[in-house]
Amino acid sequence: MPDFPPIRFDGTLRPSQAEAVAHARRELDRGGRRLHIVAPPGSGKTVLGLYLWAEYVQRPAVVLSPNSAIQAQWAARTDLFDVPDHARISTDPHAPGHLTSLTYQALTLPRRGDVDLDADAVERWIDHLVAIGHAEHDEEALAWIDDLRAHNPGYHDERLAVYRKKVRDERAIGGDAVATLHASARGLLGRLRAQDLGLIILDEAHHLLGHWGRVLADAETLFRDPIVIGLTATPPDVRGKRPEDVERYRRFFGPIDFEVPVPAVVKDGYLAPYQDLAYFVRPARLELAFVASADDTLHALVDELCAPAPETGGTPLTAWVTTTLAERRLPAGGVAADFARFDRRDPEFSQMARRFLRRRGVSLPPGVPPPAPAPPEADVPEMAELVPVLDRYVRHHLRRSPDPADHTRAERLTRRLRTLGVQITETGAQACASPVSRVLAYSRSKAAALVRILATEHAALGERLRAVVVTDYEKTSATTAEIAHLLDAEAGGAIAAFRAILADPGTDTLHPILVTGSSVLVDDDLAAAFDAAAATWLRAQAHDVTLRFGEEDGFHVVGGDGPDWCPRVYVALITELFQRGLTQCLVGTRGLLGEGWDASRANVLVDLTTVTTSMSVNQLRGRSIRLDRHDPEKVANNWDVVCIAPEFSRGLDDYQRFIAKHETLYGATEDGAIEKGVGHVHAAFTRMRPEGLEGSMAALNEDMLRRASERHLARERWRIGEPYHGASARVLETRGPASGGGFPPFRFRRDPWSDASLTQAIGDAVLGALREAKLLPRGRVVRVSERMGGYVRAFLERATEEESALFTDCLRTLLGPLEDARYVIPRIVVRRDETWLSRLLPDALGRYVRRRRRETVMLHAVPSPLARNKTLARIFQKHWNRHVSPGVALYAHRGPGRTELDAALQAGRVPRTLTHEKEVYF
Repeated sequence: MPDFPPIRFDGTLRPSQAEAVAHARRELDRGGRRLHIVAPPGSGKTVLGLYLWAEYVQRPAVVLSPNSAIQAQWAARTDLFDVPDHARISTDPHAPGHLTSLTYQALTLPRRGDVDLDADAVERWIDHLVAIGHAEHDEEALAWIDDLRAHNPGYHDERLAVYRKKVRDERAIGGDAVATLHASARGLLGRLRAQDLGLIILDEAHHLLGHWGRVLADAETLFRDPIVIGLTATPPDVRGKRPEDVERYRRFFGPIDFEVPVPAVVKDGYLAPYQDLAYFVRPARLELAFVASADDTLHALVDELCAPAPETGGTPLTAWVTTTLAERRLPAGGVAADFARFDRRDPEFSQMARRFLRRRGVSLPPGVPPPAPAPPEADVPEMAELVPVLDRYVRHHLRRSPDPADHTRAERLTRRLRTLGVQITETGAQACASPVSRVLAYSRSKAAALVRILATEHAALGERLRAVVVTDYEKTSATTAEIAHLLDAEAGGAIAAFRAILADPGTDTLHPILVTGSSVLVDDDLAAAFDAAAATWLRAQAHDVTLRFGEEDGFHVVGGDGPDWCPRVYVALITELFQRGLTQCLVGTRGLLGEGWDASRANVLVDLTTVTTSMSVNQLRGRSIRLDRHDPEKVANNWDVVCIAPEFSRGLDDYQRFIAKHETLYGATEDGAIEKGVGHVHAAFTRMRPEGLEGSMAALNEDMLRRASERHLARERWRIGEPYHGASARVLETRGPASGGGFPPFRFRRDPWSDASLTQAIGDAVLGALREAKLLPRGRVVRVSERMGGYVRAFLERATEEESALFTDCLRTLLGPLEDARYVIPRIVVRRDETWLSRLLPDALGRYVRRRRRETVMLHAVPSPLARNKTLARIFQKHWNRHVSPGVALYAHRGPGRTELDAALQAGRVPRTLTHEKEVYF
């Protein structure tokens, strides 16, 4: 190809694009030939790729995309560049240009009618039939296949296609992928090779974990060492993928070179600000009874296992656990020399077995130390303690027992545990599908919550509301007989959500439409308007379709006659009508309304799915945060509906799904931080369980509904236009740091302690002591902010990661329980008691004549970096006395310090603050 034409970008790169380009240039200037860039939908990945092609690589390039819409977008976006007339931009696989935009399918089309492939596929089929006992030998299996081809050719071809794919996959994995391609794909590879490609751009690269990736990894060797750029909105989900495919993907792209976080694009003003909200429900009556019965059955079985069994001579569970701990028996046989070594060999069982005995009221055997106390924030669920014990009991006692009765017990216990989502295999306990978890995920209570959410959003937005409700499936089967009476064929699916919206007069006015891969349902009030608008759109798009309507109770089933009626056409049609406002609510499945679906006017997302992978969650959330030119002040509300019954063993399964969904999501919090993880939804949401939610669920839901209507405050929290600094801060978040009221014991301090002011004072004392001890440099500042629900967080500003970790650990020690404290120090406050005169005077005057007295309210542990010796303890004491309270740091292992510690423990004068460490961005 002749010299590359001068192509220049006509616009200005966004800040996040400019940063990505600068990083890419540095990497390529160092000789790198691979770039792996992650950027969210709407962040300008296409312009970024085109810029690197035109302004840096300046050689012919091919762009591969997963579908024709994205393929066309790459060609169209060249209108943002000054492209000379002689430069060729092509989407034609037969005529490559300086930039050629194609689909993955065009380059990876497999060979059809391959005699060798079919022969190998039949051999695989024969092997399988013999292996599973459906045929005695090869000849019998082949006769069965031939008979099937003669009498049921459709099913024969379907099954042959399965084995053909297996053979093709094996060949591709073995490095012979190009040989499996269709002649057209091999011809295209030849034409691209003649272009002397300098750049290959792989868009939505997370799709390359299968056939496409195998072919491209093999085909890349045909070219002359081009630069390869992988672009994706989210790294791929590797669960359930072939290890060879995962390894090839990682080897091909390497680690992520640059990631554009969603907050950066929001703050730059190129994605709409948003807030994540959650609505909590309890299971319906029959659902709750099922969850409770699963628990009751398990507890009854455990009680039975713990009871003596004189008639069989079996060893009760508690006796077996006691003996195992006392004799320090190891899983593979033999015994540990001492308990410390036993604990190191199997720490989980060691810890949980001791907790189990205590929960059952059984004394620990001599020589076995008590279990380590759980940290105050870790309200450990019962199942987390029970499963390691039951797993070991089943695998190492009941199944190995010579007594058949023990084998029966093992089977009963494993069946019951499966109901609760635990499978005991030969190698240990593993998570499995749980009927209890499924009942919570698809609870009928969620439909009522959906209606409440949509009604609230409609009241706030009126005609501007564009809500999208996404479910896993159109219908959701119960799958197991034991919950068939609880979950009918529609439970938790799109149709159930659609019916709930129609059934409520307030939300029926949204004129909902359901769209899935097989169905289009339209509110009966909308049918006539839908018919007219759809017919006009279909004519304008030159689609040969005649609509037909089947009337049901409250809605119409819409079908189409004609060759063009298919999901691609009717999704585009309904999306356009949604954009216009003919309907204000779409209900659909994640398969149809996930990746690639775009409706910029969507401003409410209600996620009723069970997906938790980063890839799927980010694709869903990306649907609502596109900018809307009709609404420059758009703020998207993204809702989760969570069903909980925390009093039961698996009653928080849906909450744990909620936690997992938010693992990689960012959000703006009320104190101005950008927080990653579920804490940005509410400070009470922690990894183990929601704090205090059982008693305040209604109040929390009302708070979420109120926030839904306060979009202007959500927008302010994002501070759009201000720079985003990608460096994170390690933050300690606390709730109620035991201020205990009272006033600071200092002159001129007239305001009582609050949680925030006390945390600030303690933080300043820590910082001052660490600085004087030469453990921290100058220039660091303690920042404290308050969050709703009584939460306070503190962090060290302008600190390195190591400095931040040191400060956070010291602060946690002071606010946390007195464990292994080497030095302790008291905290004293001033109390002001009423007198007869203060009661007579107005408060403004009376406070000056109240009686002042000092009271020791708490004993704190001196942080270990400052408790190594008396000199360091005295340094800390000086700063504690300056900022927090008078008092002497005492050695706690003996003498007066030990006496003081014992007295404080007896009187409860020790911190019991809930603390959580988080990663936030300011």
